[in-house]
Amino acid sequence: MAEQPRKTKPGKFTPPTFSKILESEISGMEGHPLVLEVNVKGTPLPQVQWFREGAPIQNNPAFTADQTGEVCTLVIAEAYPEDSGNYTATAANFYGSQSCQANVTVKGKDDPGYIPPPPASNGPAVLPDTPLPPPPANVQPTSGLLDDLPPPPPEEERKGPDAAVRMQQTRVTDEYHDRLRNPPPVQQEASATGTLKVQEKKAAYVKQSTPVARAARTQARDREDLRGVAEKNYRPNFVQVPEETNAKEGGLVRLDCKVTGLPSPDLVWYREGSPLRQDSNHRMIVRENGVHSLLISQCKASDAGDYTCVSTNKAGQAEFTVTLNILVEAQSVAPTWVQKLKNTTVKEGEHVRIFCTAAGDPVPYAIWKKDGIGLTEKSGYRLGTDGQGTFFLEVDHASKADATWYTCSAHNQAGSIMCTGKIVVQIPHVSQKKSEQKSGKQFYMF
Repeated sequence: MAEQPRKTKPGKFTPPTFSKILESEISGMEGHPLVLEVNVKGTPLPQVQWFREGAPIQNNPAFTADQTGEVCTLVIAEAYPEDSGNYTATAANFYGSQSCQANVTVKGKDDPGYIPPPPASNGPAVLPDTPLPPPPANVQPTSGLLDDLPPPPPEEERKGPDAAVRMQQTRVTDEYHDRLRNPPPVQQEASATGTLKVQEKKAAYVKQSTPVARAARTQARDREDLRGVAEKNYRPNFVQVPEETNAKEGGLVRLDCKVTGLPSPDLVWYREGSPLRQDSNHRMIVRENGVHSLLISQCKASDAGDYTCVSTNKAGQAEFTVTLNILVEAQSVAPTWVQKLKNTTVKEGEHVRIFCTAAGDPVPYAIWKKDGIGLTEKSGYRLGTDGQGTFFLEVDHASKADATWYTCSAHNQAGSIMCTGKIVVQIPHVSQKKSEQKSGKQFYMF
């Protein structure tokens, strides 16, 4: 299991940026040193890797890469036409990478405008081609160790690739050693005292104009070809991950992430441990700013769950998991009456309360009207509900003005219903006859 992704704290970590980049075109001359330089910023301080034609450059006698703080250089000790090409400087840290490029052209000795390098002040000693003194008169010539060696290859072969030069050099050296191990018989004996110095000309088949440094760099390149070049890699690291996300059924949701690494990592999405396949409702895209997005359209309840994104390259892998919740709306049910309003009779001045109950999903709300006109708390009536579908209207002191028809309508998003009830207020009738006053009553009902 890979390490959990780091969460970037604003202002503490920054991806690499170049404060000085390579010029797009750089020229040099054969035999002269050539320096490529960039300045890089970032937190932590990025490391710079140099490439030529896409292949990493390793330090050797010919190329020296150096980084001192933000200043990074690539020095070619002695440039040659074959060093021409596209050079890239790549700066990378855990939070990103950035590159800049230059086309390098090295003029050869035969190119117009060529300027030879200044003569070296010191270097390997070259023995003068002076003839050896003749042998003493009493020493007779013998069949020497080198007499039967084949002559050096013709001029055109000496101009061939370094591989041919090394092959000829190896063959000649082996024949030297063979003659030393198995010398031919000596025809005459002689004795003399002296010192014999044998110098091996390693560049015997290389053009005399080829510097020693160039031969050394050729050998270094050959060694790199044999052992391979180890590219500097960075394991994936997520610098942006999504948080737990809620989406409505039938809606669109996007999960964004950003990952760094060298070489560029590959990403695979999983839902509940199973690989996620792209289709018309599930798409995986990469935007220009390097953000990877998983787009889910027409969300369904089956899209809910844990999503895992795994990023992999040759240096390792990283992953994160995020939960997606799909909010499913319940099926609505239109209101129905459980109990309707009833007609109610009260005496003048008494408290009166009328109510009704409706069922539905979601729970309905009520609108009250008196004689077709909407009522509010400011109308002098107390209106209320228990929150479960029961609605009531109350009057503290009933009067003639309250004796009328009342309507309650119940509503939700699926529909509405209505019921009607009346309040009857009893008011005593005043008569001139006391008997009638005691027993007679008149009712007002509207």
